[in-house]
Amino acid sequence: MLLNLMRKHARNWLMKIILGIIVVVFIFYFGSMGGSQRAERIAMIDGKPIVYVDFQREYQNLLDMYRQRLGRELTEEVIKTLNLKQQALDNLINQSVIVKKAEEMKIRVTDEDVKVTILAYPAFQRNGVFDERIYQQTLRTNKMSPEEFEDLQKKMLITLKVEDLIQEGVRVSEREIHDLYVMQNEKINVHFVQISPQAVIARVKPAPADLEAFVKAHEGLFRVPEQVQLKYLKFMAVDYAPNAQISDAEISDYYERNKGQWKKGDTTQPLDEVRERIIVALKQISGMSLASDEAKKAHDTIYQEENFDAYAAQKKLVVHRTGLFRINDAPPEFKSIADFSKIVSGLEPKEMSRVLQGEKGYYLVQLETRKAPYLPSLKEIEADAEMQYRETEAKRLAKKEADELLARLKKGETLSAVAGEKGLKITESGLFQPGGAVPKLGSSPELTEALFQLSEKKPYPEQTYAVDGNYVILRLQEKSKADEKEFAAQKAAITNYLTRSKKTEAIKAWIEGSKAALIKEGRLIFTRDLKDL
Repeated sequence: MLLNLMRKHARNWLMKIILGIIVVVFIFYFGSMGGSQRAERIAMIDGKPIVYVDFQREYQNLLDMYRQRLGRELTEEVIKTLNLKQQALDNLINQSVIVKKAEEMKIRVTDEDVKVTILAYPAFQRNGVFDERIYQQTLRTNKMSPEEFEDLQKKMLITLKVEDLIQEGVRVSEREIHDLYVMQNEKINVHFVQISPQAVIARVKPAPADLEAFVKAHEGLFRVPEQVQLKYLKFMAVDYAPNAQISDAEISDYYERNKGQWKKGDTTQPLDEVRERIIVALKQISGMSLASDEAKKAHDTIYQEENFDAYAAQKKLVVHRTGLFRINDAPPEFKSIADFSKIVSGLEPKEMSRVLQGEKGYYLVQLETRKAPYLPSLKEIEADAEMQYRETEAKRLAKKEADELLARLKKGETLSAVAGEKGLKITESGLFQPGGAVPKLGSSPELTEALFQLSEKKPYPEQTYAVDGNYVILRLQEKSKADEKEFAAQKAAITNYLTRSKKTEAIKAWIEGSKAALIKEGRLIFTRDLKDL
């Protein structure tokens, strides 16, 4: 399993960046747990609550951290990809699991241990000596009391002790080290032929009975899904942002927390130069918060009084309506809402949803009309059915032909003879490192994995593979030999890399296993779904 992971990511520069970020998150996620235990619970572990206010703080910490590192490259699309809400929830749960298991393992950290750690922080020192004034000032800047910070340090030290115990037995074998070196340095050259479904599709001529049977067997391809019509109220940040009052203190704090955004060459722009940009950003944030408050007020009032239209009229809100749309193809304004189709599918006629968060604001939707899914008659979909049938059958015939040719090759026939008989072009890839796309061909995860198994004694893969819609038969032509002297020079670095990777996997597996056990025993209980956070 480890080598599979290495094959996928060993040469991936983006993965290295992401791993670096994960390490930073792991070190700093304890910064989220200060403050009072107020607000509603999102989970319980042995009766101790994990609360929403801590989730909000953790989410904001992660968002600020990525802003500092990525600056303007942190777009809404990137934020979605990072799945920060899931990260924030995982961080909180994982921390609680680690602390709970540490208690069971009798792992302790004394106040003296915490004191020694804090005194050794370079950030709190002047001329190599701990400076109480710098310490207090740093905590005030981060809105944290000494007691909160010391508690976080204790949890961090407990975590490090747990990690050390888990990692003690982690070892890597000589075989793993050598295999990784070979995987990263060995090159291969392959010959291949491709059989395209388009080359055989002209032979596919379905009769009406074929189409009827095809539609019956593949109803899902042709069934028109459920359709609905909604009316909705929207609360957009842009409408509330002008009312936001931004203080100088908020502007200064935002400037300090996001200094990475204000770079101009090698220097940081002064606050005066970026002040207006900061005000716009803070007004947007405040606008979203105000919009959220108004949406929640509207939801609670309408829910209790069942007066969707009357409330809108009273508050001078526009009631918007959608046309009839397929439930799995939401209108553009709702595309960014997670699980929108699932939420709408659960509504009864005239029932209102919970407050839904989009990229630029919040929505309340009410179901107006629901049209059940149905299967059109063959006459209505005949052209589409024929096209789908021909494409499906062409793929089947192309794969069958490729499989038959591969079977002949494995029995001893040559690739050149078989290709010549069928009029197929043989292409040579040239030397390349397996692990990504095959030159002049492309890639598929299954084919990538199969390439590592090829050898002189086994030049053909076990099966044919689909690449970019074509079925591929390939043969190993040559394989370069690993440089053993170079391996000896890199062995120590590879060993360190593998050891760190296996230690990370060991910790992750331990946390996930401990979490699963606590859930099974009823000691870890989630009281809110992620989509509601």
